Amino acid sequence: MSTLTMISQFVFARLYCQLPGRARKQRGASALEYIVLAAALIIIIGVLATNDTVSDALETAFSDLFSDASDTSGT
Repeated sequence: MSTLTMISQFVFARLYCQLPGRARKQRGASALEYIVLAAALIIIIGVLATNDTVSDALETAFSDLFSDASDTSGT
């Protein structure tokens, strides 16, 4: 039984020592995930911007939004 305890303590000690290294690697993976997400959003926005129907709808929505905001701030 003491051998099992020593083995488990050894494994836990090694894992505990490797945690900071694993955290750094995770931060790098997290940054990569954000880069992929940003690239996907840029591609989607680019595709939607080239579509005339969607482009016209977005322009109308934003112009209405800003004109409504300027109307309410003046009163």
